[in-house]
Amino acid sequence: MPHPFASSLAVLAVLLLSCAAAHAQPFETPPTFKAQSLLPKDLLSGPDFRVDPEVRNDGYLNIYVIHSPYGDFKAASTALARTRIAEIRAMSKMDQVAGSNAFASSLADKGKQTLQGAVDLVTDPLQTLGGALSGVGKLFVRAQENLAESSPSKWEDSRAAGLVGFSKTKRDYALRFGVDPYSTNPVLQQKLDALSEAGYAGSLTGTALQALIPGGVGIAVSGVSTTALMQGVDLTVPPGDLRRQNREALIQAGVPKDLARLFVNNPEFTPTQQTVLTRALTSMAGTADKAEFVEFVAETSDQDVCLFRQRMAEMYAGYAREAGALARFVPVGRFVGALRPDGRLVLAFPLDYLAYTAAAASNLDALDRAARALPASGVELWLTGKASPGTKQRLKRMGWTLREDAAGRLGM
Repeated sequence: MPHPFASSLAVLAVLLLSCAAAHAQPFETPPTFKAQSLLPKDLLSGPDFRVDPEVRNDGYLNIYVIHSPYGDFKAASTALARTRIAEIRAMSKMDQVAGSNAFASSLADKGKQTLQGAVDLVTDPLQTLGGALSGVGKLFVRAQENLAESSPSKWEDSRAAGLVGFSKTKRDYALRFGVDPYSTNPVLQQKLDALSEAGYAGSLTGTALQALIPGGVGIAVSGVSTTALMQGVDLTVPPGDLRRQNREALIQAGVPKDLARLFVNNPEFTPTQQTVLTRALTSMAGTADKAEFVEFVAETSDQDVCLFRQRMAEMYAGYAREAGALARFVPVGRFVGALRPDGRLVLAFPLDYLAYTAAAASNLDALDRAARALPASGVELWLTGKASPGTKQRLKRMGWTLREDAAGRLGM
């Protein structure tokens, strides 16, 4: 005859297993969306592009394929898709300008100047620059920045091109077309190089070029000139100037000098991404421990992740500006969050669609444990996109507050 205590344990085990089964939540497969459900009509197709109607989601971001005469472009987020479409439109305008009689006439009127100076700089840089650097404070600081204080990112032109003046023309031209001069789009960079080489040789200023652009200014802004964080930032200045400004701003905001230098010298961040991220952090005057965020991003080694973390910084800055005060940044497992003055934890992720996959469940578990260990009095999860039904169910069980479609509210 079974012992009563053993029987009770058996019944309890059955009850616990039944309870666990009742609460077990199936994982989801990342969905495939129709592009028309994600983008406005004017971003689905145009004279020079067509977005593939099927958009795959990887559990976090939407993966777009954009067809164009310049090749097919893959964009790993809705934000990047918008940028690539803007760049394709700009490239079409570049082709129109380069092939126009007005452009050829402008170069002829200016008189093509020799590029021998550029050749000399490459073949004998010390002799060419020997006297040019001395006595010019600003140029000396820039040269020092190039040679000693910081390392260029992989998205900049060569140092020789920068010093000879070609890069300044290129940066100016890029902004006239409404695109980022440090875009990671190699096709755009090639077209900018070709157009800028001709314009630089012919002394065609950005203002003169602007008059030749069909449709005028603001044809298809990629987002660089529209974000509030970039107001007052002149992307036509040398990237060394931007790096120095960013490093000094971070140090002024309380980031240790060595950590600020480590971030600024990371070659994976474009100068624009680095500047947006820096301005996001330094705009949060009342938020302490910014070094936690800088440490989180400093050694990022993937370009998609660089953009992701730049937008994450923008979300926290937007929260502090639009939603409420953030007291300080804190490490949260392998991520970083911000505590409000009342002890609630804010987690901001620029995700398109958070599906409840096994990986997502594991990450949510880890974040929940880290939040409890702080301890936080509650958790808010802010997403630029949406959460799946399974994710919402899990968040509800965890007691978290979910904020979807946050980009507009946060001023992004």
